[in-house]
Formats: sequence, C-alpha cells, structure tokens
Amino acid sequence: MISARFAGSLAAMQLFLLFFLLTLVTTMWAKGKYRKAYDEELKNIAASGLTGADLARMILQARGIEVVEIVRGKGLFADYYDPEHKRLFLAPQHYGGSTFTALGIAAHEAGHVLQHRDGHQPLQWRISAIRATIFLSLPIAALGLFMMIVPGMAKMGVYLLAFGWSLVAGYNLVTLPVELDASERARQVLDSIRPFRNLDERLGVERMMRAASAAYVDGVFTVISWLGSWFLPSSDSEN
Repeated sequence: MISARFAGSLAAMQLFLLFFLLTLVTTMWAKGKYRKAYDEELKNIAASGLTGADLARMILQARGIEVVEIVRGKGLFADYYDPEHKRLFLAPQHYGGSTFTALGIAAHEAGHVLQHRDGHQPLQWRISAIRATIFLSLPIAALGLFMMIVPGMAKMGVYLLAFGWSLVAGYNLVTLPVELDASERARQVLDSIRPFRNLDERLGVERMMRAASAAYVDGVFTVISWLGSWFLPSSDSEN
C-alpha cells in the first residue's frame, strides 16, 4: 500500500516537473527569439519618421476607433492594452521611438484593440488567464518555494511549485493564438493604409510584430506588464 502511494506520488511529481520543463523551454525559446529581433530592429530607424504612438493611432483610426487613449507608460514593461478603461499603454521608447522595434510593438498592441472592438472571445479568455496567473499561480508557486526550504515539507513544496508553474503553461496555451491573431489583424490594416516608405521598413516592422507574438507567450512577462500598468502612473496620453 505504501509503495503504491509512493509510486503514485512519484509519477505525479514527474508529470508536474515535465510541465515545468516544457514551459521553461518554450519561454526561453520565445524570449530568445524576441530579444534577437528586438536588438536587431532597434538599430533601424523608420524612413517615414513615424513613432510608435503615430502608427498605433493610424491603425485604430483606419478602423474607426477614436475612443481609445494611447498612453505613454513608465518602465520597461509598459506595453499593454487595458480593455476595461480603453487605454493602450506603450513604453516610452516605443511610444516616441521611430525604430522598427518601436513600430512593431506598437502595431502588435494596437491589434489587441482591434480584437476587443470585434469582440474576439479568446481575448477575454486571455484576460481571465492573466488574472488567474496573478492571483492563483504566482502565490502558489511562491508558497511552494518557501515550503521547499522548510524541513519535512520539501516534497509538498515541489508539488506546489510545479502546480503553480503548470497553470502558467495553461496560460501560454490560451495566449499564443491570441497574440498571433493580434499581429495578423494589425498587419492587414498596415497592408491597406501603407504607412511605410520602403520595403525594408515594412518587413522590419512585420518581423518585430511576429517576435512580439512569441514574446508574450511568457506568462510571467505579461503579468509584470499588467502589474506595471496598475502601479505605475502614466506620464502622458493622446486621444
């Protein structure tokens, strides 16, 4: 009986650890792809002279969206659309920057506004998943880490840590299609309004949009963005 319970516990632990490793590998791949594109396209300045805020505004106006504020956020994790208050946050370097990186990220975030306007249901699932990650998975994982250093509770701590991280894995499954769809919606608008001066500019921005889709697979990254939008006041906004 004891050996059977031990075998069951071991199998459960192995399953949780597998979830943990798969999520970790996926996150590392996504962040690596994003970082490479981010750094490379940061060196390229748009010949059009458009800033991230300009391009986001053009995308929204092309679809008749006038009620969303484009806000200069604070900090590195300020790129986020808040559908409840209809505010599109962009980090300072993306709000006022004219690099391909700034334009690509701004366009991607504008894609989330288009999703919200069209009632894209998976976007609502994503929002619910973010809240679950903030209020459920992160506290569980933190408790697990604490219990791992408490004598006699290390195994339970491993369970909790792996369970909390597996919730992040579930978040990732919900997020990826939403992020890809956001970039695709923005790309379709860009194809119709043609705001770029040359092919290099268009291709560079589109590359950054694809990289941004992969980056936000990282649930922790997105949670930090949410928390930043809650606790860091914005410094400027445009209607």
